[in-house]
Amino acid sequence: MKRIITALACLLFIATHAAGQSESQATNGESLKGLKGLALSIMLNSGGVLDEGQRLAAMKLLQGDAEAKFQKAGIPLLKFAQEIEREPGSPQFLLTITADKPNGHNYPVATISRLVQDVRLSRDPSIRISVTTWTSFSIGGGYEVTDTEKLRQQIGYEIDHFIQAYLEANPK
Repeated sequence: MKRIITALACLLFIATHAAGQSESQATNGESLKGLKGLALSIMLNSGGVLDEGQRLAAMKLLQGDAEAKFQKAGIPLLKFAQEIEREPGSPQFLLTITADKPNGHNYPVATISRLVQDVRLSRDPSIRISVTTWTSFSIGGGYEVTDTEKLRQQIGYEIDHFIQAYLEANPK
């Protein structure tokens, strides 16, 4: 009986971990059509799991990884406020990573990526607001946020997901 319970617990952990790594949902691929470039911003909310130095180092590493992926895909990155403002819709790709304190034996990590653009209301075009026009999320667990390779892997997956949607909407 003890073996069965242990085996079931292991299977549940593996299934949860595997599902967490692949759990992703995206919306509004149509909103990516015609984009000529976008700004990129990565934020890491470590929930006290990392000290400030570790958090900043991880953000710098993840930002560099993301920039390399966008450049490799041929997606121009807008780095200056004037560039962003000149681009129709002022598109900004925001990736937020949230790491919580341990709950059991793991550090859950959740990511939300979204494209925020300025749009005008059809009922009153003088009203311009910033809205999320594309979004995706993933949940990872079973590793500590201090495991930078696993964190990079999860963030890489999230960015690849956006790049794939972008390229589908903007074939070359």
